[in-house]
Amino acid sequence: MRSAPPLTLRRTGSRGSSAQVHVVGTAAGPLGGDSLRLDVSVLDGASLTLRSTGAQVALSGSSTVHFGLSVDGSAVVQQEPTVLARGCFVHNHSVASLTADSRLVWQDMVVLGRHGEEPGRMVQHWDVRRAGRPVLRTTTSLVEPSLYRSPAIVGSASVLGTGLVVAPGLSVSPYARDGAAVHALSGAALVTVLGVDAVEVSGLLASLVGSCVGAAGV
Repeated sequence: MRSAPPLTLRRTGSRGSSAQVHVVGTAAGPLGGDSLRLDVSVLDGASLTLRSTGAQVALSGSSTVHFGLSVDGSAVVQQEPTVLARGCFVHNHSVASLTADSRLVWQDMVVLGRHGEEPGRMVQHWDVRRAGRPVLRTTTSLVEPSLYRSPAIVGSASVLGTGLVVAPGLSVSPYARDGAAVHALSGAALVTVLGVDAVEVSGLLASLVGSCVGAAGV
């Protein structure tokens, strides 16, 4: 493992070919002008759980965050929220490449602003491929409130939770309720949850992702 502030990696558990690693925030960020990159590879037969130790607060200015994931084995990625503080503009690129037999569980949360302040801005892009074929390609633009506050996008929500489960042969039934949905993809399931309370969104996201994981036998 190689890393440097503000994203420092710490191995927090291991057993055989399975490992748990935490991303520790060892400096403020991302700050305006920062370009952060984290690349992770999980080899065939290996299993990785990647978590973060706390929320990441994006501060004033424009920054870029790139997260690249290559999975031949099995990976669980569960990140604490990214908080968009006033004045920030984050360009977030999350890219994953999987083999036909690999498995992935990925959870992500975004909070629009700290308490009592106007939120910052973000463009979040996900590009997930399995065996070279697209599984999910989506862009969420949280730049112009007059657009993303539409009921068709996030409405009055201040917390956005996203979960993705990819596994060979995975098949789920679409599901929807106020503020939450499970979308059936080819060999994958996409979970989206919207709300105003991070704890509630996190709990519901974990529950729905857990149901998809159960269906996948991950």
